[in-house]
Amino acid sequence: MLPPEIIPTIYVFTQLGLNGSRLGYMLVIAGTRLGVVIFLAAGFVRTLPHAFEEAAQLDGANKWQIYWRMVLPVLTPVLFTGAVMLIISVWNDFYFALFLLRGSQTATLPLTLYFFASSSTHGVSWNLVFAHVVPTSLPLVLVHLVLQRRVLAGLTEGGVTG
Repeated sequence: MLPPEIIPTIYVFTQLGLNGSRLGYMLVIAGTRLGVVIFLAAGFVRTLPHAFEEAAQLDGANKWQIYWRMVLPVLTPVLFTGAVMLIISVWNDFYFALFLLRGSQTATLPLTLYFFASSSTHGVSWNLVFAHVVPTSLPLVLVHLVLQRRVLAGLTEGGVTG
């Protein structure tokens, strides 16, 4: 079973000369994953009161100053949440990477783990597969360790009102 968008994507990328390239893969990931972040950000910005912008305009701020100095700092938790969702989603992506990337030079780490586990002709050597899982999962573990406080702060930020 192929996801329905794979065949036309491969056809278009072949016509553009992007089939099997990292740039083509990044374009597909951006096109399929950024919608969720835009949805979250747009929903959050719609909840901001209009008095927020009006107060900044009364102080003499133009549209760009309102965005950079007022809206963007308030939007940071939503953008951070979207970034974490993007990181996890892209890391777990298998089908697009399998069909759009060619060769071991452009393969993602989960894809190399799949190739490694399925390359044995005499059965799967689970000890070697699990030894490969450790370096494959290491980047996500490091991201979690670095961003753990920020995630917990974002989860509890709206919990107390008063």
